[in-house]
Amino acid sequence: MRNRKNRSRLAGLLAAVLALTLTLGVLPTQVYAVTQDEIDRLEREKEAIAAQVEQAQAVVDELEAKQADAIELKEALDERNVYLVRQIRLNDEQIAIYNELIAQKEQEVVEAKRLEDEQLARYRARVRAMEENGSSDFLAMLLRSNSLGEFLTAIDDIGEIMESDKLLEDAYIAARKNTEQVKADYEQYKVTLEEKKEQLADEQTALEAEINEATAELKKLEEEIEESSEELDALKEKEEATGKTLEAKIAELEEQKRREEEARKAAEAAAAAAAAAASGGGGGGGSSYGTVTGSGNFAWPCACTYITSMVGNRLHPISGVWKYHSGMDIGCQYGDSVWASDSGTVILAGVNGGYGNCIIIDHGYVNGDNYSTLYGHLSSIGVSVGQSVSQGEYIGAVGSTGVSTGPHLHFEIRNSSGPTDFSWRFSGLTFAPDSGG
Repeated sequence: MRNRKNRSRLAGLLAAVLALTLTLGVLPTQVYAVTQDEIDRLEREKEAIAAQVEQAQAVVDELEAKQADAIELKEALDERNVYLVRQIRLNDEQIAIYNELIAQKEQEVVEAKRLEDEQLARYRARVRAMEENGSSDFLAMLLRSNSLGEFLTAIDDIGEIMESDKLLEDAYIAARKNTEQVKADYEQYKVTLEEKKEQLADEQTALEAEINEATAELKKLEEEIEESSEELDALKEKEEATGKTLEAKIAELEEQKRREEEARKAAEAAAAAAAAAASGGGGGGGSSYGTVTGSGNFAWPCACTYITSMVGNRLHPISGVWKYHSGMDIGCQYGDSVWASDSGTVILAGVNGGYGNCIIIDHGYVNGDNYSTLYGHLSSIGVSVGQSVSQGEYIGAVGSTGVSTGPHLHFEIRNSSGPTDFSWRFSGLTFAPDSGG
């Protein structure tokens, strides 16, 4: 009879194992529309674009610095050009004065030449007269004298004539020298004026060349900056688009993993229920959402009663090392309600390291020991620090934040010494095969 019961239980257990195997066999096995390799590739592409953005920004900064120097140079040249224009205007005025002086000198030269010609004509006429008459005129003047007084008077007249001739000759010589000096001054004015004009023209030509060169360089820099800025904007847009694509792919991958995890847990729960029914154990059935009776002052914090990991040492599902697990992982659905296990005061409501979104409620002293409860990996938090809550009051919703492989509720009961193994406080729980329960 006992062997028959054992064979019956063994057959039921084998059937449960077969059901679990078949169920898991139809689940997707890492066949995702999005893969981690694709996400890694996008991450590398994003990093490469970010490096390009940094390089492009450095080019733009360098060009803008050069542009600032070019603008400063252009402004200095423009200012210098203003002064040069003023100088040229003054020189133009000076040139105009020179031109007037030259015109005056030209008139002086003409007048001097005229006077010189007149003196020359007089001199030549006197010379011709002297050549034609010789000294007979002087002798005739003496012979016509009737007395000594007339003779002396004639001699005086002859002296005056000779003196007049000398003055006439000197006047001609002076007129000729004056003409030569006026011509020399005129030529010097012209040379000075031409040199001044040539010097100013050379200065203006050189300065205009510098200004044109600075203007061309400035224009070139503006074109390069515009081109580099366009490239930078394009890279930034590409970086932003890649980031959005990466975020979308990560979210899509997380959603795929969440769905697979939900399907896996549902399959495990079904198999565990079948195994419990076959073995006749399980404390009143294999329903994952049953009624749990609390022991002492604590009530079960959610509708699900399926335990995927117990309190105690375990192989961490993410790090792959053995470490102490300080609470129970309850295989809830994403968004399931979480209730306060006992009345108390909320002392933490926010992100708490690997727990992700986390709530801790202080329940005060129970039987001489201070107790608190912790609820981790929540998708949302419905209470705030300092708020008083009653047993069974809604405090948040199940999620997968923090260090988590999928949606579940991490539940701890702590006393003054730290986390406790509280599984004995509750009945009606079902356990995953690898939960440690």
